Amino acid sequence: MATKPIPSKRELASEAAPRQTDPMEVDFMGVIRGNDPLLRERGANIDAYLDLSRDGKVFASLNRRIGALVSRPWAVEPVREGDTASAEALSEILRRIPFDQLCRDLMGALIVGYAVVEVIWEVVGGKWLPARFPVCRPGRFVYVDGEGSSGPELRLLTTHDMLRGEALPACKFIVHRVNPRDDNPYGLGLGLNLFWPVFFKRRGIIAWAKFCDRFGTPTPWGRYPNGAAPKDKKTLSDALRAFSNDGYIMTPEGALIELLEAHGGGNITTQEALVKTMNSDIAEIILGQESGAEGNGGALAAAAKERADVRLDLVQADSDLLSETLNQTLIAWLCDFHGIGPCNVYRKIKEEVDLKAESETDVNVASLGFELSEEAARAKYGEGWSRRKTGPEPPAPEGEPPGTAAFSEAGTVDEATRDLARLTAAEAQPIIDDWIGRIAAIIKYYPDATPEDFQERLAQIYGDLPTGDLIELMAKAEIIAEYRGRRDVEAGR
Repeated sequence: MATKPIPSKRELASEAAPRQTDPMEVDFMGVIRGNDPLLRERGANIDAYLDLSRDGKVFASLNRRIGALVSRPWAVEPVREGDTASAEALSEILRRIPFDQLCRDLMGALIVGYAVVEVIWEVVGGKWLPARFPVCRPGRFVYVDGEGSSGPELRLLTTHDMLRGEALPACKFIVHRVNPRDDNPYGLGLGLNLFWPVFFKRRGIIAWAKFCDRFGTPTPWGRYPNGAAPKDKKTLSDALRAFSNDGYIMTPEGALIELLEAHGGGNITTQEALVKTMNSDIAEIILGQESGAEGNGGALAAAAKERADVRLDLVQADSDLLSETLNQTLIAWLCDFHGIGPCNVYRKIKEEVDLKAESETDVNVASLGFELSEEAARAKYGEGWSRRKTGPEPPAPEGEPPGTAAFSEAGTVDEATRDLARLTAAEAQPIIDDWIGRIAAIIKYYPDATPEDFQERLAQIYGDLPTGDLIELMAKAEIIAEYRGRRDVEAGR
């Protein structure tokens, strides 16, 4: 049996398929090209992607995705276990700088594939601290093949060297990349996927605007008689121009002015449908939303799917990638400059709890006979909650309990029935409120449901409504009715 050859340590530690040996990669004078196919077709003009953020849907969706990340609190964790002093020292430094704004600027890599931010340092109290974080246009930088195994080197294009660029100083530039492929240092952003939806959306809006301009406003039409003198034509032209500044029509055969209107012009919705479809695609590309989130599905399906603007796993992935970039650059520099132990920064990403929905669930569970402890209530809803103190029990009715013998004394019967009625009404209120709350929840979560949909949904949950307590109350109500009926018979009513 033949055995496989054991690779050498050199083979194991080296890269067998480096990017430089790829026959499809042709670098000029060591300058690495990006592997974005669309940018290569358009002459590597990165401004084509930067222009996408001018679209309102792209801008809003990006703000929601980036805001979902930046709004999460950050924390510092020491690399060495128990080194809390280093973590506290680094946390104090980060509080003194615009850290959240830095994170927002670096997340600009989502569109282009990479983002470059420069760090401007200053000495404060004998310590180097970041003063500003200017954002640099990505097109000003290129990567060139480094010497030996050092990897690609980031360089700045200047008027002195517009091909390979100039070398950059250490501890000055933070580069955040997303989705790098084939060992290409530039990354691959969402601009590749967003370009055509935005392109077709803009074309659709232009066509829509032209359609509304042409058919939304009637066009004046003036007709002059054959053989009319230039003076007469000018008079008609002045009249038409005074009537409309958006254009007019002049023809011979009678100086009659009419208004031309498009037949059925208001029924054409092709451009509107195109714009809505492109907006749905843009939101799905950036936010990971399903198409139903844009309201294209049925009313019930849309209401069931529409839960969150940004998916939690998407925010977690963005946070992990950004934390990795910061920990390898700014955080490591700060630890070295200040002589503190190595630390890592990360964002606390967790699902936001809908306390209203939680409270409704607790009410429904309580209706089944369960009770939430004070400790569990404080853990879920925060400190400061304690169990409400109940009032004293209502006094028991004097005399005999209501029964057959009690009907001999009218006063005892009346007092007993009144007390029982009051107790029954007090016990009935929570059950009624619970039923009303469940029905109101249907209206809340299905606001666009038709009466037929609402009736069907109500029939589905009817079997789940608590009936045990209601049956017991109905039994008490029958006792009250029997007492009062017998009392009325005795009184001759």
